[in-house]
Amino acid sequence: MFDESVPLYKHVDVVVIGGGTAGFAAAIAAAKLNKQVLIIEDHAYLGGTATAGMVCQFLGFNKGETTESQVGILDDLLKRLTAYHATSGVQTIYLSGIKEMGVGAATYNPDALKLILDEMVTAAGVEVLFHTRMITAITEDEKIKSVIIHNLSGIQRVEADVFIDASFHGSLAVAAGCDYKLGDDDGVLQPGTMMYRSDHVDAAEYHDVPRSEKKQLANQGVAAGALNVGNLLSRSLPDGTFYTNMSRVKVDPLDQEAYSQAEITGRKQISLISQYFKQSVPGFENAIVTDTADQLGLRDSRRIVGLYTLTNQDVLTSQTFPDTVASSDYPIDVHDANGLSSVLKKPAGGQFHIPFRCLQTKIANLVLAGRCLSTEYEAHACARVMATCMRLGEAAGIAAADSINIGIPVNQYDGQRIKTFIQ
Repeated sequence: MFDESVPLYKHVDVVVIGGGTAGFAAAIAAAKLNKQVLIIEDHAYLGGTATAGMVCQFLGFNKGETTESQVGILDDLLKRLTAYHATSGVQTIYLSGIKEMGVGAATYNPDALKLILDEMVTAAGVEVLFHTRMITAITEDEKIKSVIIHNLSGIQRVEADVFIDASFHGSLAVAAGCDYKLGDDDGVLQPGTMMYRSDHVDAAEYHDVPRSEKKQLANQGVAAGALNVGNLLSRSLPDGTFYTNMSRVKVDPLDQEAYSQAEITGRKQISLISQYFKQSVPGFENAIVTDTADQLGLRDSRRIVGLYTLTNQDVLTSQTFPDTVASSDYPIDVHDANGLSSVLKKPAGGQFHIPFRCLQTKIANLVLAGRCLSTEYEAHACARVMATCMRLGEAAGIAAADSINIGIPVNQYDGQRIKTFIQ
């Protein structure tokens, strides 16, 4: 349908499709190695799920990590958020209130994050095209020659030496001919969540409510049809507002009609959840909803089949790899498609590891970044969180740039080289 007669926008060293937590990190990492980098992003800002989805906390740190022990791009980001008084820093939270499921988490203000990501890519010399969507790819002999993009300037073509798919949905990889998996063995996907923030909450009163009473209030809300999760999942942010993660929406993002309806359902759920909190949860009597996420936060989409697929057993047995590029103690966290609960499983060794080969594919000049990496279903449920995605993105950007420098295809690149560039 499209060929090289489409007008050329430009040729760069590295093109990144998607400017979410993985994409922005990939772009900066490549730019730091003196590459000309272009991000294609369909929102008006960077951050993806972190900003448009208003998730409001970074998860995916490793055991024992602190705010001060970070390295690389994640370290830079947390320092900037701290300077803006826009993060709590890394603290321990307990998933589903379970003592054994303590993990590191860093809350943040999503509006400050938008500004900081702009600052970081600008400082690195990365070019960003907002309001722009990739349509497809032009390939030849299992190599991407260019991508076709569309924005208000029209349909154009972008060429690059290396392409990074940080699109969450694996859109570029699929367009280039890669196979993918979707959902569990029965095709079931984890639900999405519509996040929102509230102000005028009495934080002290809410925090003084015993955990057992919060559990009872949640169960009452579920029975009344107002809540979708059997725990009260609302936490304070550095600016004093509270974010709430209690919407649960069945969604297949590859079914556009169903996906559109899911956005409507998510906003309707917020109305019911916020009313229940105001009427029934101590501390929220005077709460008002200040804003809702621009889009449904998704946990699942395509998982591209790469050179190595991280297995559920790899995670559960804490399998190590010579080309590990990210490690985390975040457990397998599979949310029930019908809401209410999650299946949580900790790795036997307390942490799991992701090899770079999960980011490599059969396409010579393509590298994956973030949630579209090659994993089995349950393995994906612990690799999908944002601190991990940033580290995967940084690894992808380093590999893209370094593979150009040493003159080999990125799908033949030795991931063991990556650790020497991160400090």
